[in-house]
Amino acid sequence: MLPPIIEQLVSLIGIEAVQALVEARLLGYRQRVGRSRDCEWWREWSDVVGDGAADTVMQAWAGEDIYFPACYDAVRLERNRQIVARYDALIADGTSARRAVRQLCRAFRLSDRQIESIVNRPVQQISDDERDVSRQLGLF
Repeated sequence: MLPPIIEQLVSLIGIEAVQALVEARLLGYRQRVGRSRDCEWWREWSDVVGDGAADTVMQAWAGEDIYFPACYDAVRLERNRQIVARYDALIADGTSARRAVRQLCRAFRLSDRQIESIVNRPVQQISDDERDVSRQLGLF
């Protein structure tokens, strides 16, 4: 679903941090990953995802010139899939729907209405969205 480099980035710093990078418009172009904290790349990324996540990315790709595709729709759909999975797990563990939504609001920095819209979305609509993203990813 996601380009391999973005899947690696998600595995390193999490979908929430990647979503924050997308929203901050720090993806979608070629960039040289810094070798130390004393560079523009590190300052930009740490401002958005925090020092620890920026350090993790720096350790993985220090000095490399990498194109991180923005893939806005794909990242949003992956985040939504994770929200639904976490919501279902919380409900299965006996958490009330209201408490589950509150926890997800904090974890994903979204409003309760956004979380409720995502977890209540019909399965067919999610499939249609995925089909649109598959067409978009074919451009890479």
